Amino acid sequence: MTDRQPPMQDRTQVRRDIRRIKNLPTVPGIVAKISRMVENPETSASEVGRLISQDQVLSAKVLRMANSAFFGMSRKISSISQALVILGFEVVKGLVLTSSVFDMIQKSMAGLWEHSIGCAAASGAVATLLGRDDAEEILVAGLLHDLGKVVLALNLPEEMRQVAARVASGGVLFYEAEHEVLDYDHSELGQWLAEHWNLPESLAEPMRLHHRPEKAVLKPECTAIVHVADIIVRAKGFGNAGDLLVPPVSMAAWEMLGLRKTDFLPILEILEPKLASLCDITSIN
Repeated sequence: MTDRQPPMQDRTQVRRDIRRIKNLPTVPGIVAKISRMVENPETSASEVGRLISQDQVLSAKVLRMANSAFFGMSRKISSISQALVILGFEVVKGLVLTSSVFDMIQKSMAGLWEHSIGCAAASGAVATLLGRDDAEEILVAGLLHDLGKVVLALNLPEEMRQVAARVASGGVLFYEAEHEVLDYDHSELGQWLAEHWNLPESLAEPMRLHHRPEKAVLKPECTAIVHVADIIVRAKGFGNAGDLLVPPVSMAAWEMLGLRKTDFLPILEILEPKLASLCDITSIN
């Protein structure tokens, strides 16, 4: 199985490709405003809440996601300000980004939205089993991990068709087919998209290295969790990541997280009720 990064000259070509892409998604203006507000230690949750609430459609999407099976809150979150207090600024910012950007997904790849929310739920399940206090942030990383595929579908449609045809011929994973057609894959596109958006490494590194978690340096455990979650949700057949194969789990990632084979069952016990309840947001766009 091919699992390589492009050589340096190809990586330089990727940068050229990114620069000439005319439809690289931009961070919604409201997300940029929220980012600036969050960086100010004097900003209150009510101030950020008022900003988000100015967009009624966006507010409704964020509240719907905040009350979804993702988080499993014991009480209903009824306002953006309350969501900010309970979930945290960074998580709500991620939900705003997600609900804005994923408007593009249903127009580009059938099943990718479902795969992405499934990976988010699985990321949260693994993080919960491990007792991590940043489970919500890791969940958002799982939600965004495949955004490079959106860039590919929107901007390189002919190459995307060639990748899909190679996948359809059988025996290769989506990112392997990307390497055959393009000499790089969606994680490379995700890397520069994250740079373009100035995303934190807790989101950027999983986007960049979810197929190569052993190479993660800045957020290795977060990246390893998203990697494991991606494979679990593929195995469950929830959504469609572009191919129907299930790649092997990186043993380096598995061991770094201190997971055992016997942990699969408790992960699934956390995950399966969430997957069963996610139908309420698969049509969120």
